[in-house]
Amino acid sequence: MSILGWWRKRMRRASRRSDSCRALDEAAIAARADMVRLEAFAEAAYHAMRECRPQNARSRYEEARIQFERAIDAAQRARLADEVARLQRRRDQIGQIYNGQMRYSGDG
Repeated sequence: MSILGWWRKRMRRASRRSDSCRALDEAAIAARADMVRLEAFAEAAYHAMRECRPQNARSRYEEARIQFERAIDAAQRARLADEVARLQRRRDQIGQIYNGQMRYSGDG
């Protein structure tokens, strides 16, 4: 096989691989965008929890946890282990704040 034939064969294989890699890259980018969006929603719910009356804090807390869970799932889809760990720590921190400051100050 000549060098030209070898190069053409290699380029054909590379172009086939790049299509599948491109699809994986697009899926990872979409998962990262979802993660950022969902984290922003979770933080907004957390800030609403801090600003609302104690009677309404539980629903805001649950909303924040749900959004953090979704953001963690998106980070796992994007294979971002550091982000998964960071989001889990933040979710747990908000849970500690809720349990320590707001859980027993409501009407429940």
